[in-house]
Amino acid sequence: MDIITEIRRRHFVSTEKISSIARSLKLSRTTIRKHLKTEVEPVYQRQTQPSPKLGEYRELLRRKHSYPKSSGVQRGGYMMA
Repeated sequence: MDIITEIRRRHFVSTEKISSIARSLKLSRTTIRKHLKTEVEPVYQRQTQPSPKLGEYRELLRRKHSYPKSSGVQRGGYMMA
C-alpha cells in the first residue's frame, strides 16, 4: 500500500496537482481522489476460499499422480525400458 502513501505525500506535502500525480503514476484522477480521502489503509480479507476450476477433477489428479513411477529411463520425453 505504498502507493497510497506516495499519493498522499505528493499531494499534501509537495502540493502536486491531482492530474500531475495521476499522469506520472498512470492512474485515473478518480483513483487518486479516492486514495486522498482514505484515512486508513484498506485491508483485504477473503471471506471464503473459492473452489478452483480443477475442483471436480482434484481426486482424479491425486490418484493419477500417486501411482509409483516406472523403473524405465526417460530420454527426450519417451520412456526407454
